[in-house]
Amino acid sequence: MRPAGDVSKALLLAVQQLATAERAPTVREIAAKAQVGLEVAQRTVLNMRRYGHLDVPRTRRVPHCKKPVAEYALPCRKAVVALDGFEQLQRCWG
Repeated sequence: MRPAGDVSKALLLAVQQLATAERAPTVREIAAKAQVGLEVAQRTVLNMRRYGHLDVPRTRRVPHCKKPVAEYALPCRKAVVALDGFEQLQRCWG
């Protein structure tokens, strides 16, 4: 498997920073936080979801779309003790 690119790393870091227990970020929010283009973010997030690097815990309604949009979060299924952000990101990703 190829190593993660700069865009993937930036998007994962943005997801980690924006996610809370009550709400996870949408693709637009992730792209804005990571400062990458929306189309690139959409394509990369879909690929990351397909490979299991991101999960969709729920959907929510937003003003700019008629359908509910997906919220994305890290797929932390392991028990993670109190770690700093980068270590937690590394554990969840691989």
